[in-house]
Amino acid sequence: MRNYTLDQLLVAYELEQRLYDFAEEIDINGAGSVGEFYTEDAVFHAGPNQIRGREAIVQFYRTRNENVAKYQKDGARTGRHTFLNVRAFIKDENTATLKFLNVNYAGEGKPPVQGLKGPSAVADCRMECRREADGAWRFTEFAPFQALMGEDDFLRLMLSLAKK
Repeated sequence: MRNYTLDQLLVAYELEQRLYDFAEEIDINGAGSVGEFYTEDAVFHAGPNQIRGREAIVQFYRTRNENVAKYQKDGARTGRHTFLNVRAFIKDENTATLKFLNVNYAGEGKPPVQGLKGPSAVADCRMECRREADGAWRFTEFAPFQALMGEDDFLRLMLSLAKK
């Protein structure tokens, strides 16, 4: 069993809220400010690909939005990332690891999307975090491992697991 100091509990809570803000940025705000969540030298694992650097990660989401406009019903996609079993491992006052389960629900079109049969994907995730000079926690590495994949061709396209 892990024991936390009061300062570590505050950091764990702050990181958990940061994770939820990240989900809202992607799901509700279209990832327009997603770069604010990553360090300059961050790495994002998307399927077999490693996307290196904040600007490349921002470009990944821009490309995603362009593909939504091209390939999805009415140029829209509705998705929700649900993060479960969030655990914080505090290394020191400026570095930590989050481990969690990401259950992703998504479908073509604007909400409410009809006919969803189950999650698009379930991933075991590890997120390395660093407190930057401005005091904000940012992600240095986001490493999801797809444990289960639904029948979501668009998600497979974005993870380079299938071609559209």
